[in-house]
Amino acid sequence: MCLILNLFIAAENDALERGVVQPLLLKSVGDEQDNEGDQEGDGSEEAQEESRRPANSIVEAYRLLTPSVKVQLLIYFMLKYAMEVLLSESSVVTTYYFSWSTSTVAIFLACLGLTVLPVNILVGSYISNIFEDRQILLASEIMVCLGILLSFQVIIPYSVPQYVCSGLLMFVSAEVLEGVNLSLLSRVMSSRLSRGTYNGGLLSTEAGTIARVIADVTITLAGYLGQSKLLNVTLLPSLLICIASIFATCRTYNSLY
Repeated sequence: MCLILNLFIAAENDALERGVVQPLLLKSVGDEQDNEGDQEGDGSEEAQEESRRPANSIVEAYRLLTPSVKVQLLIYFMLKYAMEVLLSESSVVTTYYFSWSTSTVAIFLACLGLTVLPVNILVGSYISNIFEDRQILLASEIMVCLGILLSFQVIIPYSVPQYVCSGLLMFVSAEVLEGVNLSLLSRVMSSRLSRGTYNGGLLSTEAGTIARVIADVTITLAGYLGQSKLLNVTLLPSLLICIASIFATCRTYNSLY
């Protein structure tokens, strides 16, 4: 009887000891889980902070560009190159082929400039509500390419209607292309490129500036070949870059939203 009583008392003491230790164990396990959760939270906060940090250099900004963004910067380069060639050499080309005066060239360029606002209103208010931006983008590229092809001086005598119509087609299509391209570029570009010094606006501006510089250098070098070859020599790079941009657009078409 005493033995049974002693065993009962020992079992009861063990139960009491386990009851006292149990909350301490649960508390330590909970503390470890909280520490792990805090570490994970710190890691996620660091990742979020990294995703919001702007690019610190032009090289880092370039690394953030996706293939679709690179294609759109190429398109921007192409349209600025083509427009610079059209506008900068217009006085030389028209004087050589048509004997236009300075006032006539100025009127022609003014007429081109007057098309900017109506075309953008038409595209922004109507065409963009019917077609997707990427469809307008590709169609505008094809129209720019067609305008460049029509601008070449081939076997037949170069005429005023050919030059005016091809120049108008190229200029208007490039204006449509610029608006749609910048709209798409703002949507697909990384959020890190929306702030800081090295942002998407800087990349677009630099692409356009470089295009104009290269176009002016091309016109200068082509001038040494003579006025008779100036038009075709300067249009050839525009045509090649335009074909390359159309091919690149088709390759990344599904990623353009």
